Amino acid sequence: MAKASKGERGKSGKQEPSGQEIMRRRPPSDLALRPSRFEFDPTKAYSAEQLAKIGAISIKFTQLEHQIDFICSHILFTKSPFWLKFEVDKVLSTSTKLNLLDKSLDHSGLLDDLSKSVMRDALTQFRTYRTYRNAIIHHSIYDPEKGIGSYLDETNKAYQIMVSPEALSNLYNLICALQQELYKVDLLFRIETDAQRPGTINRETGEFEPYPPTQLREQVIPELRKELGELQKQREHLPQLPKFPDADLIRKLSEEQARRLDPEERGQEIDAQA
Repeated sequence: MAKASKGERGKSGKQEPSGQEIMRRRPPSDLALRPSRFEFDPTKAYSAEQLAKIGAISIKFTQLEHQIDFICSHILFTKSPFWLKFEVDKVLSTSTKLNLLDKSLDHSGLLDDLSKSVMRDALTQFRTYRTYRNAIIHHSIYDPEKGIGSYLDETNKAYQIMVSPEALSNLYNLICALQQELYKVDLLFRIETDAQRPGTINRETGEFEPYPPTQLREQVIPELRKELGELQKQREHLPQLPKFPDADLIRKLSEEQARRLDPEERGQEIDAQA
């Protein structure tokens, strides 16, 4: 039997879901997967718990975006005039700010590769959760019984997004966990850019003395990296985002479609009929 590949295309050339998608997927074209009824009133389509979680996800993720804004405008440009920091914050999109943070890690002078890796992981998760947050906030009601909404992304491509109680609750908890990771990412960027470096008070002079680069590399940064890694392990042990409730049916339809498109198997069917 031919196996259905990820992103199998139907007769129309449209990319079809494979049944392996988590939280978000391209909409299937099979009419058997359409909802039995349509509902346009969100207070009827969703429970009070779902509506509350949608609002909570929106508010909580805005806090994470403010963290990214602060790192990009006030930490990366810590030696710049205050007015320039605000101008940077206004003119750069969130995607551009994330790319700027990636570039900053590429050119880091203090951070070791392991520290960069765990920081990049946090930024990658931020991108992923941001995609889900945007989809949830801007979605249209589609199949409330299955907890599936529909939306168009920034490029006007159609997608479906999970809005079931489980999906919303799990996403909210993962976003909260990621916020704790971003605090550590913030501290590591502060050390790298010299925006705020740890140190000690000289007992003789009473003046603050920042730790030398060697101590930062050998003690401070590894400790923060370890703390960030532990937070990421805690997030990974949280209940994760679910697959779509009709995933088994999607896989079955995808396999049948692949079988119909397989010329070898198609030829065998014709021979059998003859």
